[in-house]
Amino acid sequence: MRNAIYDIEQLIEESKFKPSDIRIYSLLLEKGGMTVNEIAKELNLSSRFVRERLKRLYKDGIVKKKFVNKGWIVGYVYEAESPVKVFISLKSRIIEKLQTIEKQLMEE
Repeated sequence: MRNAIYDIEQLIEESKFKPSDIRIYSLLLEKGGMTVNEIAKELNLSSRFVRERLKRLYKDGIVKKKFVNKGWIVGYVYEAESPVKVFISLKSRIIEKLQTIEKQLMEE
């Protein structure tokens, strides 16, 4: 028999953000577009670490990126998605996963 409590706990665990993710998103909300190096410097984190966290945040639709080619500045600038868009996206994903759990429970 499927353990619904365990499945929900897993869903919550997968949905959690690391403190660094929250700091990065908050900084981008406050300051607008920033490069990886600017974020790293502002938060006193390594560029490599920030780049890895931004990959997840971008994949999850929490931040967006745009390519910039202004003379000697070539690369991506990251911006925070609007809080409303982030909320709706996260809510939709959680509901979808809960519906999957429900369907699996009903099939047993």
